[in-house]
Amino acid sequence: MDQLGDSPRLNYLDPRLYNLASSQPNPRNDSLSSLLNIDEEKNRQLIDTWLAEKGKFQLAYYNLRKPRNEITLNVAKKSLKSCLEVVQKLNQMQEELRNNVETMSSTEWKQKTLDIGSLKDEFDKLMLIFEDNPTLSSLKGMVKKRLKKRLNQKKRKKNRQEWLKNKREKQKELHKNIDRWLENKKEEAERLKMEEKMKKDADCVLYEVTKKKSEARKQLSLISALVKLRTVRDNMATQRGEKPSLEDRKAFGLVTEKLIRMWENSFQSYCKEEQCLRVMLEHNATMDTKAAINAKQTRVVEEWENLIFGPRENYNNPTYWALTSAERDMETFIAIRRSWDTFLAGSNANGSAIPIGWVIPPNNPSENWAPYIKND
Repeated sequence: MDQLGDSPRLNYLDPRLYNLASSQPNPRNDSLSSLLNIDEEKNRQLIDTWLAEKGKFQLAYYNLRKPRNEITLNVAKKSLKSCLEVVQKLNQMQEELRNNVETMSSTEWKQKTLDIGSLKDEFDKLMLIFEDNPTLSSLKGMVKKRLKKRLNQKKRKKNRQEWLKNKREKQKELHKNIDRWLENKKEEAERLKMEEKMKKDADCVLYEVTKKKSEARKQLSLISALVKLRTVRDNMATQRGEKPSLEDRKAFGLVTEKLIRMWENSFQSYCKEEQCLRVMLEHNATMDTKAAINAKQTRVVEEWENLIFGPRENYNNPTYWALTSAERDMETFIAIRRSWDTFLAGSNANGSAIPIGWVIPPNNPSENWAPYIKND
């Protein structure tokens, strides 16, 4: 390590080596020419300004304007990356020289020192743009603006994500309300349809009884009108001085009473028949309602089974017949039950109870579970 510092071969500032290295063609210099042109333009403007102050040169108006900064963040970023690459190469060459200080020849050592000198020149030229205070201040300002812009973009992105999340939640809630409304409308339509069907059935069944009741009322009204007419005629005959026959009056009274009693009895029997038919219709309607409720419960149970255990297997599958054999064969059922009973524990044993129900729903159920949970 000390040999590197004491050896004359590490004299990187030798003017001969420097001139030799600068005289050799270097492809990196071409890539940096655009950056150096900016400094040359600034130096030329400074010289022109000084000559104009001394009265040796007539400075044009356009030369008095402040030169526009041509350095952008992209150029500065590329320059810094190039500087890091140069530093990495210098470290590698330093490590190589340190490891081969005893074995490397003078020619190879000289070539390595020339390469190091060229890399140092390249590094100095790349860092030249960062030595200008106005340029550095401009870059800092651009970096601050870029950071502020990115923060605003992130903020807008976050706000948009929250807006989209709220929108999706509102859409989900809206869909649930729509599904609930459709379900209620469907139940209401089924109820109205059932009531209409019951009304039609009642009209068909009660048509004959209603017709008979109407006929009985009609006959009773007719008999009452005939009695009134007979009374009016008797009164008119009496006013004319005629004497009506008592036998005819008595016979008319007996006939009308008999007819009224007959039609009243018929009317009462018709009412009883109508009441019996209505009771029968209500019983049938109740049975239909129970059947509809049972069908709905069966449908819900099937949905539960499909949700928990999956769709039913194909009946042609042998596995299905093997697993459901206890439902058809009593001996198989008893054998399975006997095998279960072997695991039962006594009242004093430390055993666990069989859970009630199938499975306990989670606290945050999925969309398929949610309709079947009751919120007490």
